[in-house]
Amino acid sequence: MLPLSVIIMARNEAHRIERCIAALKPLHADILVVTNQCTDATVTVAEAAGARVLELPWQGYAATKNAAHAHAQFPWILSVDADEVANDTLCQSILQLFQAPMPANQVWSIKRRLVIGEQVLYHGSVSNEYRVRLFHREHARWNTNAVHEDILYETQAQKLDGWVWHYSFTHFNEHREKLQHYARLFAQQYAAKKTAVSPFKQASGYWGFVKNYVFRGGFLDGRAGLQFALNEMHYTHEKYRLAKQFMASNASESDT
Repeated sequence: MLPLSVIIMARNEAHRIERCIAALKPLHADILVVTNQCTDATVTVAEAAGARVLELPWQGYAATKNAAHAHAQFPWILSVDADEVANDTLCQSILQLFQAPMPANQVWSIKRRLVIGEQVLYHGSVSNEYRVRLFHREHARWNTNAVHEDILYETQAQKLDGWVWHYSFTHFNEHREKLQHYARLFAQQYAAKKTAVSPFKQASGYWGFVKNYVFRGGFLDGRAGLQFALNEMHYTHEKYRLAKQFMASNASESDT
């Protein structure tokens, strides 16, 4: 067995957890699916696919992932989302990596290719998206962000060959709804810092659209590229609008 634990966070993912696990089987690694109050067959499907399943209380995205590290069989962690599917090249590059001793403080990033419905987005802001996902649990951990959590680590990340298909949304309405949820989480986090929302931040969604759709070639993905760029622009507007709203509400409560 590879001295690696794959940790997959999953809540009500019965419809896609088997595909996620099956793609990781070539690694011959410890596969741990971490659930929280699933109301579907996620646990049954994951166990049938050969994974260990652990129920943990939900503490937020980052904190729950950090808590899961203690339950990994091995100190090397590969973090995968239930809506991601590793390709063969990625699995082979990870297998090759473990053929030689690795510095414990080294981390590796993995490329993601976003799929919405049946459309793969090859351009725009997600054209070259890498996320740190392979690390030693004693030298890296998730930050405390309420949304868009990321890994804190000690050295420069190295890129692995291959990628994961990121089947994040079945349609663009779902994409927009999820971004609305993220906007609220971001706004609450931002408001807690009591940092004013500048006019530049309020207008940054427009610049983000131009950068995403024009300069990064989002238009080359056709209508899907346009819809993605518009949704991301709306998300930026909404997160700062809500942040101002939360700060105003907090100020009003403190005055009473």
